[in-house]
Amino acid sequence: MSINAIETQDTSRSPFGLIARGSLGGAVAGYAAKHMLPLSESEMDSEFKGAMAIIREQSNKAKASAIETIRSIKDKSLAQDTFIKMVDAQKAASAAVEPNRNNIKAMRKIIKDANLKQGDMIELKGIIASVNERAVDMFRRCAKGFKSAVKDKRVTPAYVAGGAVLGFFVGLGQSVFRATSRNA
Repeated sequence: MSINAIETQDTSRSPFGLIARGSLGGAVAGYAAKHMLPLSESEMDSEFKGAMAIIREQSNKAKASAIETIRSIKDKSLAQDTFIKMVDAQKAASAAVEPNRNNIKAMRKIIKDANLKQGDMIELKGIIASVNERAVDMFRRCAKGFKSAVKDKRVTPAYVAGGAVLGFFVGLGQSVFRATSRNA
């Protein structure tokens, strides 16, 4: 059995591999950051705000369309009729600029006067939820698509290069730490 007094360097663990993996991982993380980071104030300029206003307007039109669909039903159920009365009362309240407390009281009075049974009340809640969800869902999907388009306009090489540089320094730090821990 022979003993070597001089330590040989392990060439299978090259520091360049750590640095290369760190740089590659950083570049991938930089590309992901391009799409994951929230929009900055400069990206939410007047054009962005105008597009959001158009999306909001279109979602309100979708909500109005759903309401008109219910309004056009000839033989409405008690819940549907109550819903239309509530919508009309809300329009009147917003036109008169009444405080919200009076508006809530008016809605409660409409529901009380309708004398809804439990099944009708469940149907009314379902109608309100579906009409609101239609508008909210449309706004959410369109806004998400527009935000994604704004993020796609970001300069990809800047994010990839920034991530690669950060990954390079992480790999270099790991390499130095590994080398010093072996020699200690």
